[in-house]
Amino acid sequence: FGPDTESYKNSIKDMVSGQNDSSSECRYFVWIARAGLGNRILSIASAFLYPILTNRVLLINEEPEMANLFCEPFPNATWLLPKDFPFMYRISRFKQNCEKSYGNMIKKNKNSASTELLPAHLYLYLCNDYDNHDKLFFCDPDQTILRNIPWLIMKSNLYFLPSLFLMSSFEEELDKLFPDKEMVFHHLGRLPFLSLKSIMDQILSCTDKEKLLPQVDTGKLTAAPSGKGKWKAVLITSLIPSYYEKMKNMYLKHPTLNGEVVAVYQASHEVTEHSMNNVHNQMALAEINLLRMMDACFSHKRRPCFHCPQVYDSKAKREVDTATLVPYLRHCEDLYWGTKLSIFFILGQLLYVIGMVVF
Repeated sequence: FGPDTESYKNSIKDMVSGQNDSSSECRYFVWIARAGLGNRILSIASAFLYPILTNRVLLINEEPEMANLFCEPFPNATWLLPKDFPFMYRISRFKQNCEKSYGNMIKKNKNSASTELLPAHLYLYLCNDYDNHDKLFFCDPDQTILRNIPWLIMKSNLYFLPSLFLMSSFEEELDKLFPDKEMVFHHLGRLPFLSLKSIMDQILSCTDKEKLLPQVDTGKLTAAPSGKGKWKAVLITSLIPSYYEKMKNMYLKHPTLNGEVVAVYQASHEVTEHSMNNVHNQMALAEINLLRMMDACFSHKRRPCFHCPQVYDSKAKREVDTATLVPYLRHCEDLYWGTKLSIFFILGQLLYVIGMVVF
C-alpha cells in the first residue's frame, strides 16, 4: 500500500476527486513537521504508533532540513511522502484554521456523531496551541469517525503518545505491544526558564546525590594527571556553552577528592536553535546518538512529556485530570499539567562515561 503501488495511486486519485471510497482497504497517515528536531522526534514517535493501532500507512513529509537524518524503518519500502503528492503545497502551509481540519469540521457540524458525507482527507492539528475541538481526536467516538477517512494529515510538535493509552479502543492492542509501559519510548525511539546558576546547582546536586561524579577540593589546584587514577568522561549537550565551561574549569582547576580525573566535552554549542538548517539538525542528531552510548544519562528537563494533554473525558463528559485515570500515567516534572508514561529513563550504574542534557 506504500508509494508507487497501485493501491496508493488509486487512493491518490480518489483523494484528488474528493471521493471517499469506504470499501478501500487503503488508509494513510501523513506527518507534517513543526518546531525543532527534538519536538519532531517525539512527535514522530507518537505518529509511528498511531498507524499501527489503526491499520494505516505512515508517510513522513521530509522537509529539506530533515534530509538524510533518519534511516528508513521499513525494509523494501519507504515512509517518505512522495514529492509529487498532489496537496504538497497545501500541507506545507497547513494551519489550525484550515477549513478541512477535523476541529473545524466539528465546529461546523456542532457535534461529532455524524459519519455522513465524510471527506476523502482531513487535517489533524495537534500542536501546543490546539483547542478543545482539535483535542476530540483523543476521544473514542471521534476515532470511530476518523477510521472512515482514507487520508489523515497531521501537523504536530507534541509527544501525544500518552493520550493514546487513555483510549479504550486501543487498550487491548497497547497492552500486547507494551506490557512494560516504562519502555514505550525506548522501543519507539529506537525505531524511528531557569538561570544558569540555578541549573548548574541542580546538575551538581544531582551528580553528587547519585554519586555519578566525584567532588572537587576547591582549596587545592590540580597538578598534571599522573595517569594512574581512574578517568571519567562527561558529555554535555546544550546550545549554551556556559554549562560546559563551568564544569570543565571546575575539574581542570581543582583535584577530585577521590583522585579520579574528569574530562568534560561538548560537541557543539551554537547558542540558538536553527531547526530549519539541515547541518544544524545533523549535529543535533549526532549528539542524540552520542548520548545513547553513555553509561549513565541525566537531564535538566525530563522528556518525553505530553505538555498539552486533553482534559476532557469523553466517557464522563467532564473535565478530568487525565494523569490520574490509569496507573502508568503521571504528571511531568517540568510542567505539572503535562502527562507522561511512567519514567523516561532510570539512572544506571556509572562505568566510564556520563551524558548530560541541558535545555
